[in-house]
Amino acid sequence: MRFAVEGIMYPIDAKAVLSSALCPVSGHHSSNSYIEIPHKAWSICKDELDLRLLPLKGNDYPYVFVLAPLHKGPVTFDGSCPVYAPEDGELSGSDWSITLGCPDMIRSMVRFSDDICSEESSLEILGPYLSLMFPQAKTCYLLSSGESPDIHEIVKILRKDFPSSLILLSNNSDANCAKLWKEALDR
Repeated sequence: MRFAVEGIMYPIDAKAVLSSALCPVSGHHSSNSYIEIPHKAWSICKDELDLRLLPLKGNDYPYVFVLAPLHKGPVTFDGSCPVYAPEDGELSGSDWSITLGCPDMIRSMVRFSDDICSEESSLEILGPYLSLMFPQAKTCYLLSSGESPDIHEIVKILRKDFPSSLILLSNNSDANCAKLWKEALDR
Protein backbone atom coordinates (compact mmCIF):
# COMPACT_ATOMS: atom_id res chain seq x y z
CA MET A 1 0.00 0.00 0.00
CA ARG A 2 1.33 3.46 -0.77
CA PHE A 3 1.71 6.22 1.76
CA ALA A 4 -0.45 9.27 1.20
CA VAL A 5 -0.01 11.86 3.95
CA GLU A 6 3.71 11.72 4.75
CA GLY A 7 5.02 15.27 5.14
CA ILE A 8 1.46 16.52 5.64
CA MET A 9 0.01 14.75 8.68
CA TYR A 10 3.34 13.46 10.04
CA PRO A 11 6.99 14.26 9.24
CA ILE A 12 9.01 12.58 6.50
CA ASP A 13 11.69 11.61 9.05
CA ALA A 14 9.13 10.31 11.57
CA LYS A 15 11.08 7.24 12.72
CA ALA A 16 14.21 9.34 13.30
CA VAL A 17 12.18 11.85 15.34
CA LEU A 18 10.81 9.01 17.47
CA SER A 19 14.21 7.34 17.88
CA SER A 20 15.71 10.50 19.33
CA ALA A 21 12.89 10.83 21.87
CA LEU A 22 12.62 7.17 22.84
CA CYS A 23 13.06 6.47 26.52
CA PRO A 24 14.51 3.08 27.52
CA VAL A 25 11.50 2.16 29.67
CA SER A 26 9.50 -0.97 29.01
CA GLY A 27 5.83 -0.90 29.82
CA HIS A 28 3.28 -3.62 30.37
CA HIS A 29 0.09 -4.19 28.48
CA SER A 30 -2.39 -6.66 29.90
CA SER A 31 -3.81 -9.22 27.52
CA ASN A 32 -7.37 -8.95 26.24
CA SER A 33 -7.44 -5.20 26.77
CA TYR A 34 -6.81 -2.40 24.34
CA ILE A 35 -5.16 0.99 24.23
CA GLU A 36 -7.14 3.89 22.86
CA ILE A 37 -4.98 6.21 20.81
CA PRO A 38 -5.88 9.55 19.21
CA HIS A 39 -7.21 9.61 15.67
CA LYS A 40 -5.62 12.89 14.62
CA ALA A 41 -2.57 14.33 12.87
CA TRP A 42 0.84 14.29 14.63
CA SER A 43 0.82 18.07 15.03
CA ILE A 44 -2.21 17.68 17.29
CA CYS A 45 -1.57 14.38 19.08
CA LYS A 46 2.12 13.36 18.98
CA ASP A 47 2.60 13.96 22.72
CA GLU A 48 -0.39 11.75 23.51
CA LEU A 49 0.82 9.03 21.11
CA ASP A 50 4.26 9.16 22.77
CA LEU A 51 2.69 8.86 26.21
CA ARG A 52 0.60 5.83 25.29
CA LEU A 53 2.94 3.97 22.94
CA LEU A 54 6.59 4.64 23.79
CA PRO A 55 6.41 2.90 27.20
CA LEU A 56 5.47 -0.32 25.36
CA LYS A 57 8.89 -0.48 23.66
CA GLY A 58 10.52 -3.78 24.45
CA ASN A 59 7.31 -5.78 24.59
CA ASP A 60 7.12 -8.58 22.06
CA TYR A 61 3.78 -8.79 20.25
CA PRO A 62 3.15 -11.33 17.49
CA TYR A 63 0.40 -9.09 16.09
CA VAL A 64 -0.63 -5.49 16.46
CA PHE A 65 -4.29 -4.94 15.62
CA VAL A 66 -5.32 -1.39 14.75
CA LEU A 67 -9.10 -0.91 14.81
CA ALA A 68 -10.21 2.36 13.26
CA PRO A 69 -13.16 4.16 11.70
CA LEU A 70 -13.58 4.28 7.95
CA HIS A 71 -14.39 7.85 6.94
CA LYS A 72 -14.09 7.93 3.16
CA GLY A 73 -14.97 4.46 2.02
CA PRO A 74 -18.04 3.29 0.14
CA VAL A 75 -21.37 4.12 1.71
CA THR A 76 -24.05 1.45 1.70
CA PHE A 77 -27.73 2.03 2.22
CA ASP A 78 -28.79 -1.56 2.76
CA GLY A 79 -27.73 -1.68 6.43
CA SER A 80 -24.51 -3.60 5.76
CA CYS A 81 -21.25 -1.96 6.75
CA PRO A 82 -18.36 -4.22 5.90
CA VAL A 83 -15.03 -4.30 7.67
CA TYR A 84 -12.14 -3.37 5.38
CA ALA A 85 -8.41 -4.07 5.48
CA PRO A 86 -5.53 -3.30 3.14
CA GLU A 87 -4.06 -6.18 1.18
CA ASP A 88 -1.33 -8.12 2.97
CA GLY A 89 2.13 -6.78 2.23
CA GLU A 90 4.20 -3.82 3.25
CA LEU A 91 3.28 -0.27 4.20
CA SER A 92 6.24 2.09 4.22
CA GLY A 93 7.25 5.70 4.43
CA SER A 94 10.59 7.34 3.80
CA ASP A 95 12.30 5.95 6.91
CA TRP A 96 10.00 3.17 8.15
CA SER A 97 8.06 0.08 7.04
CA ILE A 98 5.66 -2.40 8.62
CA THR A 99 4.32 -5.76 7.52
CA LEU A 100 0.56 -5.92 7.01
CA GLY A 101 -1.22 -9.23 7.42
CA CYS A 102 -4.73 -10.31 8.28
CA PRO A 103 -5.03 -13.59 10.24
CA ASP A 104 -6.78 -16.46 8.46
CA MET A 105 -9.52 -16.84 11.07
CA ILE A 106 -11.01 -13.40 10.33
CA ARG A 107 -10.34 -13.16 6.59
CA SER A 108 -13.87 -14.27 5.66
CA MET A 109 -15.32 -11.26 7.55
CA VAL A 110 -13.07 -8.69 5.87
CA ARG A 111 -13.07 -7.01 2.47
CA PHE A 112 -9.59 -6.19 1.17
CA SER A 113 -8.92 -2.95 -0.67
CA ASP A 114 -5.75 -0.89 -0.78
CA ASP A 115 -7.68 1.87 -2.56
CA ILE A 116 -10.27 2.27 0.20
CA CYS A 117 -7.78 1.86 3.06
CA SER A 118 -5.19 4.23 1.59
CA GLU A 119 -7.67 7.06 2.00
CA GLU A 120 -7.42 6.63 5.78
CA SER A 121 -4.26 7.94 7.45
CA SER A 122 -4.63 6.48 10.95
CA LEU A 123 -2.37 3.49 10.25
CA GLU A 124 0.14 5.53 8.32
CA ILE A 125 0.51 7.93 11.26
CA LEU A 126 1.14 4.93 13.56
CA GLY A 127 3.54 3.27 11.10
CA PRO A 128 6.73 4.94 12.38
CA TYR A 129 5.89 3.91 15.97
CA LEU A 130 5.12 0.32 15.01
CA SER A 131 8.22 0.04 12.83
CA LEU A 132 10.50 1.32 15.58
CA MET A 133 8.96 -0.48 18.53
CA PHE A 134 7.65 -3.76 17.14
CA PRO A 135 9.61 -4.48 13.96
CA GLN A 136 8.86 -8.22 14.02
CA ALA A 137 5.09 -7.92 14.59
CA LYS A 138 2.56 -8.20 11.81
CA THR A 139 0.02 -5.41 11.75
CA CYS A 140 -3.64 -6.03 10.99
CA TYR A 141 -5.50 -2.83 10.15
CA LEU A 142 -9.29 -3.09 10.30
CA LEU A 143 -11.70 -0.29 9.39
CA SER A 144 -15.46 0.00 9.51
CA SER A 145 -17.87 2.90 9.06
CA GLY A 146 -20.96 1.51 10.71
CA GLU A 147 -22.74 -1.24 12.53
CA SER A 148 -21.73 -4.71 11.53
CA PRO A 149 -22.14 -7.99 13.39
CA ASP A 150 -18.65 -8.78 12.09
CA ILE A 151 -17.15 -6.12 14.39
CA HIS A 152 -18.30 -8.01 17.49
CA GLU A 153 -17.28 -11.38 16.07
CA ILE A 154 -13.83 -10.09 15.09
CA VAL A 155 -13.23 -8.67 18.59
CA LYS A 156 -14.25 -12.03 20.13
CA ILE A 157 -11.75 -13.84 17.90
CA LEU A 158 -8.96 -11.36 18.66
CA ARG A 159 -9.47 -11.81 22.38
CA LYS A 160 -9.71 -15.59 22.20
CA ASP A 161 -7.02 -16.41 19.64
CA PHE A 162 -4.57 -13.50 20.08
CA PRO A 163 -4.37 -12.86 23.83
CA SER A 164 -0.72 -11.77 23.71
CA SER A 165 -1.21 -9.29 20.88
CA LEU A 166 -1.58 -5.54 21.11
CA ILE A 167 -4.94 -4.00 20.21
CA LEU A 168 -4.96 -0.29 19.42
CA LEU A 169 -8.24 1.58 19.02
CA SER A 170 -7.76 4.67 16.86
CA ASN A 171 -10.48 7.02 18.00
CA ASN A 172 -11.10 10.77 18.03
CA SER A 173 -12.47 11.11 21.55
CA ASP A 174 -14.27 14.37 20.68
CA ALA A 175 -16.24 12.78 17.84
CA ASN A 176 -16.08 9.16 19.08
CA CYS A 177 -15.64 8.11 15.45
CA ALA A 178 -14.65 4.55 16.41
CA LYS A 179 -17.69 4.15 18.64
CA LEU A 180 -18.71 0.75 17.28
CA TRP A 181 -15.24 -0.76 17.72
CA LYS A 182 -15.12 0.73 21.23
CA GLU A 183 -18.51 -0.74 22.15
CA ALA A 184 -17.40 -4.19 20.99
CA LEU A 185 -14.13 -3.93 22.92
CA ASP A 186 -15.88 -2.74 26.10
CA ARG A 187 -18.27 -5.72 26.19
